[in-house]
Amino acid sequence: MNQQVQRMGNALYFLFIFVVMLDPTNTVLHLKDILFVLLVGFNCVFYKPDWRYLPFFLLPYAVIFLSYVISEMQGSVIDEEAFMRSIKGFSPLFLLLWTPYYNVVRLSKVPVVLVSILIAVLFFLICFFEPVEAFVWYFVKEHNDMIMMTHRDFLGFSIYGMYYKSMISFVFALYLIFYKVYNERSHRVGNFILLLICSLTFLVSGTRATMLLPFFMLGLVMLKTLQRLKRSRYLLYPVLFLFILGFLAIVALLAMDKGEASNAIKYAHLTSYAELFEAHPEYLLWGQGCGAVFYSAGFQAMVSSTEWTYFELLRNYGVFSVGILLVMFYPLVRMARYYKIDVVFGLMGSYIAYLFIAGTNPLLISSTGMIVLLMGFSVAHLIDQRKDELLLSQHDFVRRYL
Repeated sequence: MNQQVQRMGNALYFLFIFVVMLDPTNTVLHLKDILFVLLVGFNCVFYKPDWRYLPFFLLPYAVIFLSYVISEMQGSVIDEEAFMRSIKGFSPLFLLLWTPYYNVVRLSKVPVVLVSILIAVLFFLICFFEPVEAFVWYFVKEHNDMIMMTHRDFLGFSIYGMYYKSMISFVFALYLIFYKVYNERSHRVGNFILLLICSLTFLVSGTRATMLLPFFMLGLVMLKTLQRLKRSRYLLYPVLFLFILGFLAIVALLAMDKGEASNAIKYAHLTSYAELFEAHPEYLLWGQGCGAVFYSAGFQAMVSSTEWTYFELLRNYGVFSVGILLVMFYPLVRMARYYKIDVVFGLMGSYIAYLFIAGTNPLLISSTGMIVLLMGFSVAHLIDQRKDELLLSQHDFVRRYL
């Protein structure tokens, strides 16, 4: 009976993750909310909640409620739709109460591969059959831009980009595929094919940070191995320094590219934040309020949010945004106790990459962002529970649990 219950629970969780990744805007299948309710209902019936995780669910809502009271007191103009998006955005955290029962990272691997295959097929169809681009473009426009399709110029090079809105939730699976290709001898051909497919998803995304992410993952899997080789240490650190310097130079050049329209918009957003905080320094203390609108020169309009996620948290919640950040960074703190172990170091690096990318894209407070957060809590719990096996053999740990 217990195995059957676990299989049913895993199937529901799998479907929920798959739908979140396949239909991030919930405008095609319209199944995200239904599956979430079914999964929560199933857990309530068959599993006892782990109340240790309740504060991590309640804390964001306490911050939102407090900010709402403050916004009413100071008369802030609130975008009710944006306010409700924030409330709904944190709702998947309710699944934290059943963290011990699910291996969320493992359940996400097949959905990641399936969606990556879909992206690869669409990309090559569009590249080789021009009429397909118009069809896909009209389809995604009618479904809340679930894929961002662009022709962009980077440093003088023109590229076609397909940014699937859920792709940042692939970070853990992408790292683990890199890890297996680099460290495991079995199934190397199959893992390498998966690596190419999943890496392609990021390489054709058309956005700076995500295009560089596969190279970052490669650095993560190589770094720890090279550190253990005594003779390589004399060469490792100079090469690593040059690699980091070159990586940062590319990022800086892309960020300062004046011909890139998105850069101009992002910098205009920053100017508007500076002007807002200069005019209302009290917002740095208690915030303007969840869903509050302000004028952004980037969009040349009154808006409730921009791409600068962490500035948005500060503007909306002031110092109370620390409560939300604590929830976001908690899995990282738990994993940090085992950072000397290669695979844990890599998983931490993957999560940091997600937090970095989410800071310059509206990805944090959404079902996509919450799926990554659930993965972070799940893998941190798994490491704590199976630390003896992990310390004995990380390769066996990865093979059995990840």
